[in-house]
Amino acid sequence: MNRSSHMPARNLLASCATAALAFGIPGTAFAQDGQQASMSTGLEDIIVSARRRAESIQDTPVAVTAISPTELANAAAPDIRDLVGRTPNLVIDPVNAGPSAAAISIRGISFEDIEKSFDPAVGVLIDGVYIGTNTGQLLDFFDFESIEVLRGPQGTLFGRNTSAGVISIQRTKPTGELGVRAKATIGDYGRRELRGVVNLPQFGILSLKGFWLHTEGDDYYDNVTLGKEHGGRRYDNYGATARIQSGDLEIVATYDRVNERTEIDTSATSATASDLICLQIPVAPGVLIRPTGIPDNQCDRNIKDDLYTSFSNVPGVARNEGDNITIGADYELGGLLVSSVTAWRTSKESVRQDFDSTSIDFFDTFRDQTYRQFTQELRVSGQATDTIDFVAGAYYFNSRYTLDQTTYFGPFLQAVAGLPAQGGNIVDHYSKSTALFADVQWQITEQLRLSVGGRYTWDEKRMSNDVFKTGITALIATPKADWSKFTPRASIDYSFGELSNNLIYASFAQGYRAGGLNGRAQTLASANTPYDPETVDSYELGLKTQFWEDRITFNVAGFITKFNDKQEEVVIPAPPPAGQETVVQNAAKATIKGIEAEFRARVAEGLTLNGALGILDAKYDSFNTLVNGVVTDISNRDLRRAPDLSAAIGADYVVPVGSGELALAASFRHVSKLQTTIVGAPTDPTINDPRGLAQARSLLDASAAYTFDLAGAKLRASIFGRNLTDDRGLSSTLPVGGLFTFSAARPPRTWGVELGIEF
Repeated sequence: MNRSSHMPARNLLASCATAALAFGIPGTAFAQDGQQASMSTGLEDIIVSARRRAESIQDTPVAVTAISPTELANAAAPDIRDLVGRTPNLVIDPVNAGPSAAAISIRGISFEDIEKSFDPAVGVLIDGVYIGTNTGQLLDFFDFESIEVLRGPQGTLFGRNTSAGVISIQRTKPTGELGVRAKATIGDYGRRELRGVVNLPQFGILSLKGFWLHTEGDDYYDNVTLGKEHGGRRYDNYGATARIQSGDLEIVATYDRVNERTEIDTSATSATASDLICLQIPVAPGVLIRPTGIPDNQCDRNIKDDLYTSFSNVPGVARNEGDNITIGADYELGGLLVSSVTAWRTSKESVRQDFDSTSIDFFDTFRDQTYRQFTQELRVSGQATDTIDFVAGAYYFNSRYTLDQTTYFGPFLQAVAGLPAQGGNIVDHYSKSTALFADVQWQITEQLRLSVGGRYTWDEKRMSNDVFKTGITALIATPKADWSKFTPRASIDYSFGELSNNLIYASFAQGYRAGGLNGRAQTLASANTPYDPETVDSYELGLKTQFWEDRITFNVAGFITKFNDKQEEVVIPAPPPAGQETVVQNAAKATIKGIEAEFRARVAEGLTLNGALGILDAKYDSFNTLVNGVVTDISNRDLRRAPDLSAAIGADYVVPVGSGELALAASFRHVSKLQTTIVGAPTDPTINDPRGLAQARSLLDASAAYTFDLAGAKLRASIFGRNLTDDRGLSSTLPVGGLFTFSAARPPRTWGVELGIEF
């Protein structure tokens, strides 16, 4: 690296120090359950596996946040959206076009199309198993032992390569002792939840655990066309885990099943000036009509105030049934740890959705999909010498999905555009990824440590796409493509002060996301045209400190991320009978800079404060695409879901009351305004459509819980409020090829009560 390439890192380190002073109180990430305080008055020592090694978070040269399941339980968090604000530079919103689909952004990097031919930018892992599609990523918090958010490229050690980061979740293991944990939740908007975990006594070398989660609730849309609230959800997840412990061998096998039924509703945000559905034409002096037949009040709506009233005339419903099996094994072999993770995931989905979100028949779809994936990871780790340890292994992933989509065109599109009453396509898509990886850590001196690693990945994809649903061989696209890439990672860190977990580090990591085939393409040309991989180079400087008798920890990191061949999904018009299509293009280069800080402080007996801060500066360096048939530079657009600021502050206070314990918790989370779409504005295609601008969100949550013993059981009663200031606003927007635009809203204020028992 030449001298000039050091300058951004040096500037970032100075910025980190400035942020530390401005932030006021030092601290760290949030503590995990069941960990011991390092001193009677100190904070818990948080153990993470961010580098496939069990090590203190303060001794890990990686930007990682560990969130306590207890903290999320106190907030009555429904799903992983509650990580937003608590984790710097993280945004999670639902995608109202598929079951449990998520739009996740880490450090301004996101990709949110639900079609399974597209790889997620953020990897979500459960028990070490990578979920290969955005659908199913919006996980409910249930029976989790640990939650870690790793920011930046994580291709070396975590499943498939990811360009943005990883959310890694570990479920609890069977305890081998008879025990029951159960909790019931009741809240407004029809929220009803039951959770239960039963551990059985160990029998020989075998321990067993059963679990069940049931959630249901209404939504907050008032659908005036259907004459009822629409958007409710019913979700069941149940299964069992077996744990075998024999000498140096441990095997943990889990089977779980998912049944989900979600009503889909969205807000109509089409505009007269930009969307065909709201077209006005003059029929007499001063007299305008809308030939599509759409009522005037469903066009040009106030996005800020009218999102919660909807008009869809086709009740949208997403159904999903899935079976998942995970088998993890660890074996101590001559000082080495041999680990294997084998997993199968299957799902069968059907989604009916009124995409135009209005009371007229204009554009809606029915999608029937099946998906299955198989993954196998094998790792070996241990000490090569007294000063060198390593992790090495191999990874295999394959997936297949089928899609049968029917698109229904309304009378106007049939008459004016010459479209048939129905269109659609049939897709059969196969993906395979194989990788070899290694990571070596060298303790050069007692204080200085060097880590280097790399992964070589081979990717292959092929597809059959009957884009016109004719069955005619000449009209079926059959593209295939393959790619390979080596992605390195290196870091150097230095421990200082009296405590070994005071650490300063510098790192470089390269991320890679495989190319692919356009499974949603509606023309032969697009279906037969692959897009290439994107690569990310990330430079990071970090500081981790702990002081005041271990009562305060403070972690800060600064980073620069460089994108090449950035993949962007674009909705564009297409010739009849499709009307429009979504394709991915390697259209952009981008630079993202940022600072992240976290603190945790035990300021008094029973009182803990915590906080997080993320600052982003995300810009396209270049972005060239077709606009009205002309190649246009649109690099002035903002990246999607890349807020300038995200921050959180929280407090937990636990005090003995009577024969029990009262726990009070409160948190305030703020995310500045952000763009939810990269589609261009109707009047100026070089900037984002203003209807996709989500205003800043400020969320205040609070809870009070009382825990006490009764006849040998531990009972817990709590009351909670979420978004107490009723901060409402936009969650997502998508303008579709000049035809129509639809949006989704954030949850309003909610409240509820919970009752739990454990014995």
